[in-house]
Amino acid sequence: MGFIKKFFTVLLLSQFVISPAHAGSEIAILIEMLHQNGTVSDAQYGRLVAELKQNKMLLEEKQQTIELKLAEANDPSDVKVQIKGGGLALSTRDGAFTTKLGGRVQVDAARYGGEPESGDGTEVRRAYLTLQGTMYHDWGYRLQYNFANTGSNGKAILDAFIDYKGLEQANLRVGNFKEPFTLHEATSDNFITFTERAMIAAFSPGRRIGVMASKAERNWTWAAGLFGEGVSTRGGTNDEGWGISARTTYAPVNEQGRLIHIGLGANFRDSGGANAVRFTQRPESHVTDVLIVDTGIINDANDIWKWGAELATVQGAFSAQAEYVSNRVNRSGFDNLDFDGWYLETGYFLTGESRQYKNGRFGKPKPKANVGQGGIGAWQLALRYSTLDLSDGLVDGGEADVVSVGLNWYPTPTLRFTANYENFLKVDGGPNDGNEPNVFQVRSQWAF
Repeated sequence: MGFIKKFFTVLLLSQFVISPAHAGSEIAILIEMLHQNGTVSDAQYGRLVAELKQNKMLLEEKQQTIELKLAEANDPSDVKVQIKGGGLALSTRDGAFTTKLGGRVQVDAARYGGEPESGDGTEVRRAYLTLQGTMYHDWGYRLQYNFANTGSNGKAILDAFIDYKGLEQANLRVGNFKEPFTLHEATSDNFITFTERAMIAAFSPGRRIGVMASKAERNWTWAAGLFGEGVSTRGGTNDEGWGISARTTYAPVNEQGRLIHIGLGANFRDSGGANAVRFTQRPESHVTDVLIVDTGIINDANDIWKWGAELATVQGAFSAQAEYVSNRVNRSGFDNLDFDGWYLETGYFLTGESRQYKNGRFGKPKPKANVGQGGIGAWQLALRYSTLDLSDGLVDGGEADVVSVGLNWYPTPTLRFTANYENFLKVDGGPNDGNEPNVFQVRSQWAF
């Protein structure tokens, strides 16, 4: 009977010790007592103590794992840090808060020939620093500042807005941002085919303070907003101007390497108390301040109406886009003025890439193989014809037609080197009547 009693005692203790739920100080005391009265032998005592220690360690590890998982689930301040596209990205584990620090630096050099005379030179075209992200899932923000001292946009706040994305019907935006008008303007200057936008950029409304509603799906987009003036406008005795801008796009074909894009845009602007407007354009180059066409100040201008049409396609390595913009100035006591312009441009990737597209605009080209990783990057040839007419009635701003050829090299998705040659076929009227300038310019770009 003594043997049987010892056998069942040891078996029962073994089961308790093996179970982590019972591994504690009470079991250790019981084992010690049984060992002292001889019920458990020295060998059995050693084995039971070892098993007790092992199970205690396993239990502690399980508890630590559970506590860590609970902490991760309940602590939204736990931040993940990543490098995305060369920029610094931070996000909480639950995705409620995100922040990304990015920017771009573009350095240009240009040589001018023909008339009018323009001095060759260099400039830091853009030096942006951008902070953007989300707050509490549904709120977004973007702050962008230009550190380059270049023209009217030099050293200034560019984007500065807040988004609300919690509505199914539309996204809402308030702050300073681009008015929705033209494909060229909607596409970032990082990703336009040439160093500068086409001549119709003279009609671009640019960035202004306002409120906008928008919606973007895979095959269509729309956006409409009410805008005042820009951040650099200072009030005086006259009321500021105000405007309404809208744009919609439809892409019946939108696949990787295949795209058909159609777009329409409209823009209205009341000139406010100033009652004056002016339209100008450089020779598709920003290093010079020479204006190839210029209406001068047009007084007694009540308001401006613009409308634009867009068409674009991507077929594998080939892409093309065209836009037309009409601009009417309504005046008091004078005939209305009508100006317009259009362009057609094509591009072809020699290395087989396709132009990227999303939300009604073109995006970042992605080389098939980066330089430094066994590849030569992405190489693209481009051709563009651009025209702008700023002459009507008694206003002789001039008409210019220019042909441009370009070569783009993207060694990585964040780097771009560009060479452009612009040749003006004619300039009729305006301050440079009869002149035929030409421009050769290059750019190095780092966008992260």
